[in-house]
Amino acid sequence: MAADSTLVELHLDAGDDADAREIDELTSKLRRELIRTDVDSVERPVAGEAPPGAKAADVVALGTLVVGLAKNAGMIKGLIDSVKDWLGRQREPQRTVEMEIDGDTIVVGGISSTEQERLITAFIERHSEP
Repeated sequence: MAADSTLVELHLDAGDDADAREIDELTSKLRRELIRTDVDSVERPVAGEAPPGAKAADVVALGTLVVGLAKNAGMIKGLIDSVKDWLGRQREPQRTVEMEIDGDTIVVGGISSTEQERLITAFIERHSEP
């Protein structure tokens, strides 16, 4: 990865009532949406080795995506905005996506608030190249 690039790990929280199949479907939908943005990559990480007889899809880290993008404020803000837009279109308002860069995390919800915007701005500033 280039020095001016970063990886952002996304963890989807679909709520307590969501089963593995629903989480997998939601993760796939979010991945398809993010691929259409100006990011370098959107991958579903592997959670470990598949047990004998299991399909490869059985070992992906459920609800997790890893996004590669340029390490600048515009790209990170664009990713956060895309996630917020996607969450805002979901029928379950309690869904959130935790975003992590270098161990620093922020939880993004579908509904915007002044406090969340302040936290997002600080997160972007911490992870952008000067």
